[in-house]
Amino acid sequence: MDLAPAQPLTPPLTTAERDQVQRAADARGTSIEEFMRCAVLTAAADPFLAALEQAATTIANRADRIQHDYATG
Repeated sequence: MDLAPAQPLTPPLTTAERDQVQRAADARGTSIEEFMRCAVLTAAADPFLAALEQAATTIANRADRIQHDYATG
């Protein structure tokens, strides 16, 4: 079975961004890769983000039934 190489989870960082992440990772005592992995997984499991995505989906699915006062005047 052929497997595609794994794509990086984050876009390339600028030097300033990498320095900032390095300082944060050092403060936690982890590598940059582990720090960023943890940040990505934490963001993916964020219940507030999930609620916003659900709200956006609900609104999109009901767009034909949503009316605004300015639309009827």
